[in-house]
Formats: sequence, structure tokens, C-alpha cells
Amino acid sequence: MGTLGSCTTFHTPLSREYLAPNGGTNARVAASDHSPRIEQSLTFDWPVDRARMTRGFLPNKRRPHLGIDLAAPKGTPILASQAGTVIYAGREFRGYGKMVLIESGNGWATLYAHFDKILVAEGQKVRQGEVVGAMGRTGRATGVHLHFEVRKDRGPIDPLPLLPSVTAQL
Repeated sequence: MGTLGSCTTFHTPLSREYLAPNGGTNARVAASDHSPRIEQSLTFDWPVDRARMTRGFLPNKRRPHLGIDLAAPKGTPILASQAGTVIYAGREFRGYGKMVLIESGNGWATLYAHFDKILVAEGQKVRQGEVVGAMGRTGRATGVHLHFEVRKDRGPIDPLPLLPSVTAQL
């Protein structure tokens, strides 16, 4: 499994340097413990309607966890947290299994991993809330869940402060 950072680009016309399959920036160093300044018009939605968070953002561990894990039944729809362009949809990186990477502009990107089915293609424009796949257990996963990351200028940041409050939805 590769490390996260900037090194090798994907081989697509819309590629950016988000994953380093053979070395690259150490994920623990690249991860940020705080959220960058948020543009006022920037909004994120939960990538799953109903799920249980099973693991949080832990960048400073020996084995960093650079996103959050959301558990729900196999086949649960996975939604685009932000509008953007799909810059990767595939299974090249073993630890992530089937995954999608969406670039939203101004250095923002969202990564979704462990899909059962991918329902979008590279280069496709997606709307916020659009179904991009179905939850599964591909790659290095101990159960059915979605691994969700938010990145700003290629660095992983904690998604929780960016997502709507759960209590606001009750």
C-alpha cells in the first residue's frame, strides 16, 4: 500500500498528485491536525445518509488514519460530499480497494474508499449529494464501511469539523 502525499500522479487528463504509491511524503508529516481557513461558500454534506462512525481521524498514530470510517449495510448509497469532477475511479491502490477521488476546486478534494460498486467514471462532473457508488468491503477493510477523507492542497484534514452537525439534523 502506498503512502499519502505528493509524488506520482494518476494517468488521467484531470490528474493531480494525491496519492504516492511508491514512497513519497510520509502521511504522518503531511496530515494536518487543524482545519484550514474555510471559504464562506464551501459546504460539505455527509457522504452516507445513515451510518455509524467507527473510526475517526488519527493523523499522529504509528499507522495514521487520515479520514473517518462510516459503517452501514453493504450496498448503502455513497453520496458526493461536494460537487466536483471525478479525477480517479478504480482499484489501483490495494489498501483503499475500489475508490473514487473527486476534486472540487480551490485545492479541495474528497476521497471515498472500500466501494462494492463504483457508479461514476473519471472526468465525470458530479453534483453534491449525487450517488457515486455503493458501500462495500474491498481493499484492507475489516467490515463493510466507507472510508472518507477530505484533502486541502493534497494534505489530509479532519472531515468532522467540515460536516453538518448531526444534532442539527434531528
